[in-house]
Amino acid sequence: MEEEEKVENSLSHKSFLIILKYIPHMLAFNYVIYTLLEFIGFDVIWMGYIFHLSIIPWLFLYLTSFVFKYCYVHRLPLYYIGLNELITISDFYLTIPLSDNKLLIVHLLLIALLIFGYSIYYKNVKINKKSITTDN
Repeated sequence: MEEEEKVENSLSHKSFLIILKYIPHMLAFNYVIYTLLEFIGFDVIWMGYIFHLSIIPWLFLYLTSFVFKYCYVHRLPLYYIGLNELITISDFYLTIPLSDNKLLIVHLLLIALLIFGYSIYYKNVKINKKSITTDN
């Protein structure tokens, strides 16, 4: 009976870690969709209610990425979410003196930086795999 409980606990722990690892990616993807749809003119306020984070859940996800020793690519979406929220809240309360088109360019630059970060990571992984296979 103890053996089955250990297997169940191990499976639930692994499932939790996997979900925790990919939640920031899913949230960032939904942030991108939400941002682009808002600028196009679609009213998707329900997406904002479902997917947007306040500081405490963001901080929890950020700190757990260090606790469970995730690499920087798992923090990239959290950086994007944090910067996106900072820009959005600053624009709402302080009214950033940019036109909608220029604000869209700022958001697109953030998205491009996120994609660039992923590209650099996967390029390094590919190079490391090549060097490991050629060394053997």
